[in-house]
Amino acid sequence: MKKAWVSATTGIILAVSMVLSGCSGGTESKPGASSTDGSAKPTESAKPTESSKPVTLKFWGGVPPESGPQEAVDNWNKANPNIKVEYTRYVNDDSGNLKLETALLSNSDAPDLFMSYGDDKITKRVQSGMVAPLDELIAKVGFDVNGIIGTENIRKFPDGKYYYLPANKNVGAVLINKSALDEAGEKIPTAWTWDDFAALAKKLNKGERKGTMHDPALGNFGTQVLTTDKPVDPFITADGSSNFNSASMKKGLELQKSLEDSGVMVKYSEAVAGKMTYQNELLTGKAAMVSAAIYLIRYVKDTKSFPHEFQVAFAPVPQYKAGDNVNVGGGMGDYMSINKNSANKDAAMKFIDWYMKEGNMSMVTGGRIPTNKKADQAKIAQLLIGDSDKLIDKASLQAVLSGSYTFPTSYNVPVPVELGTIYKEEMEKYLLNAQNIDKTLDTMKSRSDAAIKSAKK
Repeated sequence: MKKAWVSATTGIILAVSMVLSGCSGGTESKPGASSTDGSAKPTESAKPTESSKPVTLKFWGGVPPESGPQEAVDNWNKANPNIKVEYTRYVNDDSGNLKLETALLSNSDAPDLFMSYGDDKITKRVQSGMVAPLDELIAKVGFDVNGIIGTENIRKFPDGKYYYLPANKNVGAVLINKSALDEAGEKIPTAWTWDDFAALAKKLNKGERKGTMHDPALGNFGTQVLTTDKPVDPFITADGSSNFNSASMKKGLELQKSLEDSGVMVKYSEAVAGKMTYQNELLTGKAAMVSAAIYLIRYVKDTKSFPHEFQVAFAPVPQYKAGDNVNVGGGMGDYMSINKNSANKDAAMKFIDWYMKEGNMSMVTGGRIPTNKKADQAKIAQLLIGDSDKLIDKASLQAVLSGSYTFPTSYNVPVPVELGTIYKEEMEKYLLNAQNIDKTLDTMKSRSDAAIKSAKK
């Protein structure tokens, strides 16, 4: 893998990372066995010695505690009384990420461990000196990066060091209200293009129910279509200049505006104002399908928050070119890191070691798939569905999970945060009718090229 910065394609690769930091002096836990229900229960670690000092690690992540993190922490704490972990959720939005970064830069209630969601987030935090390098800590606990995760799935930063380990393998998918699909007389797609997607959205559009939608904080069709066309460094061309004026970017933006203007999709401005989410719009019957990822299954099963009776079916991500199999929304996520200012880095690494090997099996029922190559895939599928067979189309879910995909990567894109901001600003002008598509693409291109050129000086 190239030792280069990985940049994020905004709203596409839903990657997430937790920064965990620990302390020296804690006793090391041994790998534990999984319980009969699939949750990982670590074997008891050695009793504290006179020289060891009990510590408490603060662990921040964006997933609600009831969706797996609390169970994982509880399992660890039962077996490791000398290294206690406390989980705190921060909301993965602009204000939530600012709260995390403010805490990381302060000495007041700062987390030892945290998750970052997106390459842009971890890049910013490493550049700003918030994250501890992991290489020496990894060597201390004997964590086999290649054997467990695969070195090709983790980037090293320009200094040649690791600053995170990915704990979740995202699998992108289109989730569809099967009752709406049956009503329209349509079958679950198994291989399709974005034109097919738009055609189906129009057929599923009925009354107050829109054919599709996008969570404006997490996705849009411009970047999705672009990435299915060019999964490697989608924001730039082979010569390093901006790729924002590409035919696939134009197609994606025009696709979204066409769906919005025809009433098949809620307008971007309304989605932003209403803080619309994939799970709420799909599971309340306000949208028939969403192009998101498997992790939404945790909301499908949460009938207390989202009461519904219809089944949700799963289809692969639509493609720019028929026959391709790029998994937009997929890839490694939940970037687990350690606070550079933590006094408990050794203890934090022991927790990460356990979490990556077995602890994150507790996250499966919430829709997160472990990156551990040795994890039991049959058990993962079983845990994902649980007792919700009536709410989940099992055959379509298994088909998507078992697919062989090309996952997007952005190892060489310069100034990813700046490019993402430029894209968002110009995309919004287009969707709000402030400028036409050609002006939008030309401005995106010129502004981005200037930002890239400036970064190379």
